[in-house]
Amino acid sequence: MRTTVLQHTLPDGSSHFDWLMELDSVERPRIPTFRVSERPHDAVRDHFDAERLPDHRRRYLDYSGPLSRDRGSVKVVAMGTVVRAQVGAATLRVEVSFDQGTRRWDARCVHGSTWRFWCIDEND
Repeated sequence: MRTTVLQHTLPDGSSHFDWLMELDSVERPRIPTFRVSERPHDAVRDHFDAERLPDHRRRYLDYSGPLSRDRGSVKVVAMGTVVRAQVGAATLRVEVSFDQGTRRWDARCVHGSTWRFWCIDEND
């Protein structure tokens, strides 16, 4: 299963990161996506908030380029592997491996579309 972090640059020049994750081995056309302010693969804090976005098309796992309907552009900044995932209705435990190493995150929906991710790496 794959995971990708995209830098999404909007037409006004501002940007954020979109974190896409394949959370199971089923080939679904759309996959869970979170808007994050920092790169989860090299986050220095032990937690961060994310906005759960509508599921994105699988093709964005390896797409860099312009977006239709004047939504700006995206650029892949990290690709990795979802080692394992446990998914609940409003919870997520995910272990992801990027070039920088493996990180484990616990996430919970805290309000509406806002989720909080906590690093649960054993060596922290």
